[in-house]
Amino acid sequence: MAFDIKKLMNAATTGEAGVIEKDFAEIRLDYEKIIVTKHNKYSMDEIEELAAGIEMAGDLHEPLILGRINGEYWLASGHRRRAAIEMLVQGGAENFRVVNCRYKDMTETEFRLHVLIGNAFNRHYTDYDKMIEAEEWKNALKQAQREKLLILEHGERVRDYVARIMGTSAAVIGDYNRINKNAVPEVKEQFEKGEMGVTAAAAASQLPESEQKEIAGRVAAGEDIKAQEIREMVDAKKGEEKEKRSIAEQKADQMSDTDTNEEEKENARRLHALKMLEKYYIYMSDEEVGILERMLEDCKRRKREYGLDDVGSTV
Repeated sequence: MAFDIKKLMNAATTGEAGVIEKDFAEIRLDYEKIIVTKHNKYSMDEIEELAAGIEMAGDLHEPLILGRINGEYWLASGHRRRAAIEMLVQGGAENFRVVNCRYKDMTETEFRLHVLIGNAFNRHYTDYDKMIEAEEWKNALKQAQREKLLILEHGERVRDYVARIMGTSAAVIGDYNRINKNAVPEVKEQFEKGEMGVTAAAAASQLPESEQKEIAGRVAAGEDIKAQEIREMVDAKKGEEKEKRSIAEQKADQMSDTDTNEEEKENARRLHALKMLEKYYIYMSDEEVGILERMLEDCKRRKREYGLDDVGSTV
């Protein structure tokens, strides 16, 4: 069956997990044969509690979801459950080693999308997870575009798709993008810990690195810095930069005016010299008149060569 990306994304948006796993086959595998790829970058918390629940139930409540890529079984959904199974087995509970799974043959791009869609049903989200997921969705959908798995309608943006799938607004996706691209590691660390919210971290990411680090340090020290305070810092910084640009533009204009004034002064000096010659020409020698005549011919030649306009008369 052809890979229907829009059908899968709609299922992720509406929460219809059955649609996503409809064409998967059942299989039982040793958990160590299931490959955990680089594509899972989300929080792996409360594993001990989950392991205790699995041990009490005697098995996984839900099977792991796998993609079979070139004969290998890659984990698409159920990373925390697999980690809990690993914890149980390493603790001596070998009866949990073989687990129920469902799999489907996929390309790597299809697998990446299934990982993301599977995480759409994961309610163990932090804001940091959502930032990572938004970036993963963006990259995966752009790759799907390149492979012609996704064709956007006129006016549609990848960001809009990501927002719809994640159940949020394009503006929030923009905040995640700003944090991911512009925030210094210290701000990201506080964001990951939950000490800074999305709005505060996104605002901080607009500041210079030194000021971002200062804010992160204050937060790490236990200070409660509100997003509004950070936004005011950003606005103040923008105001300073605007004022600097205005001053620089004024200086540039003044320099331009100075250059013009200097040129006008030089032309006036030349014109004055010529007018004085009109007054004192009777005192010039034949040699000096000859010099003036040669200078005049040279000026006419340059005018012809450069195609210059007449600038007026001294009369």
